[in-house]
Amino acid sequence: MTKLIIRLIIAVIISLILAAIGVKGNAVVVQTLFTVLGIVFSIAMSLLVSFGLSEILNKGMRQKLRSSICRTRNCLLLDFFVSALFLVVSLLWDSCHLVYEKGWLRIDIMLLAVCVIAISLLYEIFNFRKIHNLHTDIEDAIVKEKIASKS
Repeated sequence: MTKLIIRLIIAVIISLILAAIGVKGNAVVVQTLFTVLGIVFSIAMSLLVSFGLSEILNKGMRQKLRSSICRTRNCLLLDFFVSALFLVVSLLWDSCHLVYEKGWLRIDIMLLAVCVIAISLLYEIFNFRKIHNLHTDIEDAIVKEKIASKS
């Protein structure tokens, strides 16, 4: 949860900087980024649910791997939910009030959604690396179990 809050703060800061230099949010960009995020999310979730731990006989190791899979799954789900929320809010927001200005501070709701979804996409790609490492750990555990059973 802390990592999600940090990513959201980073997205807000980036969107404020981009809005200050004149960059505007765009509904088509938000929808496209979310579509790509949805594809990446689907692939990541399918990889997570395809892990088979039945060959791991060591209960402690199996529990550790299950915990890691559940933690990764929950992070992906929460991240995707927050991105979907930003997508819906940005698309439903009153189009006359998408940009708020107060002195030098400029908040563009659509640009904020673009930044949140883009950072979420980067996070999902980062999670592919974690999922691959988890897959490698599972393979190593299975090999270790097979070697131990032959002895």
